[in-house]
Parts: sequence; C-alpha cells; structure tokens
Amino acid sequence: MNTQEYTPVTSCLALTVRKEHRLTVIKRATRTTLRMSWKTLLYVFFLTFVNILV
Repeated sequence: MNTQEYTPVTSCLALTVRKEHRLTVIKRATRTTLRMSWKTLLYVFFLTFVNILV
C-alpha cells in the first residue's frame, strides 16, 4: 500500500490565462453573433415593409 501523502499541484498561471482567454473569446463571439443577428433581423423586416409599400 502506498503511504505517501498527496501533494497538490500548484495551479499554473499559463493554464489560467489560457482558460480566461478562451472564455473571453467565447463571450466576444457570442455577443458579436447576437448583435449581427439583431441587425440582420431588423434589416429584413425593414426590407419586407418597404417591399409591401412599393
């Protein structure tokens, strides 16, 4: 049976930065996609409305 005690590994700063960078990229991509979708939908409704009038 192994009698050695568990020694925790210190958290690596590089892994923390990579994880936070990944989250930032995902948040930014989601925000950009939602903003573009909103603008696209508004533009489609506008064109539909103008097309009905003309």
